[in-house]
Amino acid sequence: MSRLTTTTLVLAMALAAPLGCQGRALAPNAADGLRAELIERTRERDASRAKVAELETKVAELSVARDAKLDPEAVEAMPALARVALSTLSTARLIDPNHAALALVLEPRDGLGRFMQFTGTVRASVAVLIPGRDPLPAGSTTIAPKTLRDAYRSGFMGSHYTIDIPLTWEGAEPARSVSVSVEFTDAFTGKAYPCQGTIPVVSAKAAAAKPDAVESVKSSMSSSTSSPMTTPAANPAVPQGSR
Repeated sequence: MSRLTTTTLVLAMALAAPLGCQGRALAPNAADGLRAELIERTRERDASRAKVAELETKVAELSVARDAKLDPEAVEAMPALARVALSTLSTARLIDPNHAALALVLEPRDGLGRFMQFTGTVRASVAVLIPGRDPLPAGSTTIAPKTLRDAYRSGFMGSHYTIDIPLTWEGAEPARSVSVSVEFTDAFTGKAYPCQGTIPVVSAKAAAAKPDAVESVKSSMSSSTSSPMTTPAANPAVPQGSR
């Protein structure tokens, strides 16, 4: 083979190599749509199974309660609602001089002070507190059992129920704080659990900075837990084989 032919082949291979390495975008096809639909149907199936399992548990509980054959020790160990507390996570964010957004955070507790989920109706009324003026009604709400269940939250700040209440009051004076009165009525016993509290009103800028502070705490905790542990160096005065 002549030198010219060899050179020509080398150049042809060099030009063809980049073409062979180029990626090719795949156009969506019917299989992609079927896969997405399968994922969605699987999610719906799992959610339906969870609801069925929950209903079966409720039926079993009602059957046992009807027969009144509960173990006394089990009855004693069963958690029961003792009080409903207004969490310090509650915030009132000032929107303008006579409007605010209240995030009411409730924590139901059992006799040991532990969080427990509850079922019933929540009624809340709010009044704003402005220096030199009587408390001004600013908003109220009634949360039905199903809506209350949807208000359940759980995460870095613990488990709780969050209820959003828009507030508005007469006048153009910004409120310093809000007074909240809450009453929870248990759906099973009919017992009422009242709680009251005062929540400071913060500006929108301060309210926006609060999540950043939480993220900062989370980051510092994550970095402290992920930092490698150092092991003490071996004592050079002690021979390794004599331990």
